[in-house]
Amino acid sequence: MSEPILSELFDRIRDLSVSDRNSVAATFWSSQAATARDHWRGVPRVVAANGAVGYTIEPEIPLWARILDFDIPEFYTNPRTYLEQSLRMAAYRHEQLPDCTVVGKEIPIWLGVPFEPSLFGQATIYSSTASPWIGKRPVVGSAVDLALLRRPDFLRDGLMPTAHRFYQEIGELLPEDFSVLFPEWGRSPFAVALHLRGMENIAIDMLERPEFVTQLVDLMTSYRKEWTSERAEFLHQPVEPGNLYNDEINCPFLSPEMYRRFALPGEQELSRFHGGIAYWHSCGNITPLLPLILEIPQLGMLHVGPWTDLEKVLESVPDSVALEVCLHPVRDVQTSGPQEMREDLRRIRSLCAGRAYTVRANGMQPLHSVQHELEQMQTWLEAAAEVFGGPIDR
Repeated sequence: MSEPILSELFDRIRDLSVSDRNSVAATFWSSQAATARDHWRGVPRVVAANGAVGYTIEPEIPLWARILDFDIPEFYTNPRTYLEQSLRMAAYRHEQLPDCTVVGKEIPIWLGVPFEPSLFGQATIYSSTASPWIGKRPVVGSAVDLALLRRPDFLRDGLMPTAHRFYQEIGELLPEDFSVLFPEWGRSPFAVALHLRGMENIAIDMLERPEFVTQLVDLMTSYRKEWTSERAEFLHQPVEPGNLYNDEINCPFLSPEMYRRFALPGEQELSRFHGGIAYWHSCGNITPLLPLILEIPQLGMLHVGPWTDLEKVLESVPDSVALEVCLHPVRDVQTSGPQEMREDLRRIRSLCAGRAYTVRANGMQPLHSVQHELEQMQTWLEAAAEVFGGPIDR
């Protein structure tokens, strides 16, 4: 039996999940498989020129920790804390930050960006003021080290013991009508290779030892496929369309020629293996890479970050690919005024009408006081509701 505080939270989530506003919010999104992504991310339906647009807002965990008063390292290492605060975040967003996020009864386990590099011995750094980050000391120092890299043990390597502990203990705390989602390998092969080798080293390697980089990325592609197959067997589920988290893929760090040679083949192979890439993400500038990214088969949704040229995206990306248009957290939300917000959102609406797209404000970290950040987010939500329509029903 759940303890009282969790029982109260389960009841709140149940009530919110069947609320009228949640039903309205669900109309903005296409059906999608449950996935253990970093945040809730809906796949948008096609939006008519005068139709309402689905929009979402999402503080990052360090700001959530300030809003709800919890410890960041404990959140990422204590299953009970992770569960309680995940429920509290879902309820708070619905009640106090009224966007188009759909409240559900799934608890996705997301252990932070170090998850995949940790499987190969890369350190995980915890902080009381920031989300976990990836150690900086290279795991792969030479071709000799590459030869020693082995397939990650699904039970024992890196953060896998934490993943299994979270999955088991959260599952034991949940009532029957809730479910917990096991972590996924989402980071792209090139991204994992970069964090094992080090950014500076791999930049030099691409020029001086290109075959070494190719071998390392190929190895990460193979190991992701094997790990994902083990996950599917462990959960008694089929392999489903995958996600590619790719902040490491951006210009000018990678030229189109470098992306084509070192990163694209692995991403195409993973799309064939998964039966499609449900979501391709990079916050960086991917404008020069767009023609190559579109060579990935069965691409479902593309993240369009604040450094990518939206107009060029709309010129080249077919309507069959949904767009997640993501704003700059500081410029467009945390330091912007109401009129600037409305003008920016109207521009997006005028450009994107007639296709499947959503507008997302996320990445907000503590910048000023908690009260200031909440007021700015409320101001943005009011602007979004005016420009896009959608649920504001407190």
